[in-house]
Amino acid sequence: MDNKEKKNNIITGAVIVLLILIAIGWYYMWKNSSNVNTVKTTDVVSTATWDYEDLTITVIDDKRCGEKCATDVYIEQLKQLPSIANAKIEVKDFSDEWVKEYLEKNNITTLPLFEFSTNNFDVSKDPTQTDEMWRPIPKINVFLKPLSDDKYYLEIWATFNPFEKRSENGFLLLESDKLQSVKDSSFIKGNKDAKITWIEYSDLECPYCAKLHNAGTVEALTEKYGDKLNIMFNHFPLSFHRNAQTWAEILECLGEQKGSDAFYSLIKESYTKQNSNKDYLIKEAVALWADEDELNKCLDEGKYTKKVQDMQNAWAELFGITGTPGNVLINNETWEYEIISWAYPTSSFEAIIDKLLK
Repeated sequence: MDNKEKKNNIITGAVIVLLILIAIGWYYMWKNSSNVNTVKTTDVVSTATWDYEDLTITVIDDKRCGEKCATDVYIEQLKQLPSIANAKIEVKDFSDEWVKEYLEKNNITTLPLFEFSTNNFDVSKDPTQTDEMWRPIPKINVFLKPLSDDKYYLEIWATFNPFEKRSENGFLLLESDKLQSVKDSSFIKGNKDAKITWIEYSDLECPYCAKLHNAGTVEALTEKYGDKLNIMFNHFPLSFHRNAQTWAEILECLGEQKGSDAFYSLIKESYTKQNSNKDYLIKEAVALWADEDELNKCLDEGKYTKKVQDMQNAWAELFGITGTPGNVLINNETWEYEIISWAYPTSSFEAIIDKLLK
């Protein structure tokens, strides 16, 4: 993926979870260690509470996001941190009276949000331990960023934008004429009148796209949903993939000659072999009964250069796609849609499709 910000958010979220696990592991390792003397309860407090009863963590969620936001999981992880074990945790929803204004004031557009009433609560020593047992404790407050009212928020991988136009089911909403323009420029795999459309934004040089395809997700979803699902592969040649633009044009030139089936057969072949060399793709296109001279003429003339570039630019703007694979699942009757960025497992696609079908 080329979305550096999203990568940083993923890394931050992973680091936070890791720190939580480390803190828990260290705490119980010290507490149960058989190689040190037991600390007398008359000398120190008997539990690692740190006496931060005044710390309040306000969680702002959106009920439309549901399990996707994993808010309950984050809350349970925070409760495991000894340094904030006594914190008061209160949960608010985006629909609550003051929440929207508060988020706008602080320029926060993604949920869930974890707001801390202070950032001065971490200590470097577990008070249940003697000096000989001392170990440093990871500080969660290094991940806290200031808000406008002397409070702080915890940086996590939050992606749900409650301000976007959404249905009652929490899905984003798309204008029907814009969806039709996507269909008009795409090769469609499956029933053209299917209720659900999966648009995949990828390039043939993308290793994560190959991972998605080689995991059997396309075949599994096609088998499960049959005529209820169609698929559209849209080009998104990343700038640092040197040959991606050319390979996208080869696909278009092949599709012009031999249609949708050949188009998707070459995609599958490329990802399976993970070989998208130009000569190799031309050879495989010819094996699909394409005329080699016509293919080379199509490429030399740059017949589909602009189409590939326009496709990437237009749909990046429409759906906010910034990297590959970018997957958009759409209900063609209600215009509800959801985005899955990156190579998620088949079950993630199924969960969204099942909800869209309802």
